[in-house]
Amino acid sequence: MSNFLRIGQVLPDLVAQNTNGVTTRVREHLGSKLTLLNFLHGTQCPECVNQLYSLQQHREELEDLGAAVIVITRDNPKSLATFLLGARPRLEYAIFADPSSVAHHQVGVGGHTVWFVINGKQIVRWLGPWRDRYRCIDYEMILRRLQRTKR
Repeated sequence: MSNFLRIGQVLPDLVAQNTNGVTTRVREHLGSKLTLLNFLHGTQCPECVNQLYSLQQHREELEDLGAAVIVITRDNPKSLATFLLGARPRLEYAIFADPSSVAHHQVGVGGHTVWFVINGKQIVRWLGPWRDRYRCIDYEMILRRLQRTKR
């Protein structure tokens, strides 16, 4: 984990693909104040799917703190599109595909699931690796981190 992007570093110029396979710069989707940027394995992983739905459940609280939400999976765009078509409830935040794991490696997460809080200047203000895939992410802790970062 020592290769992770660190607090205080600027987010690299990441690219990912939308569900149509069109490449997009992640920077274009960052929030003006804060962004919760999550790197997940993908929609074939039951624990990751659970996290996608948990994130949806907390989306309003995150947005109330001024945080945009972006998830980058290792899915291919077609698989991600198929998953999103059937997702219930609908996932109402940005989800991108990184099938070659280029963006994952740029921030040093490799095969790990990691949450980053990025401020409006594209600087990492917090990061949290998901160490136990059988336990839900502690959203209360993430909300507290976002609130602290917002100040």
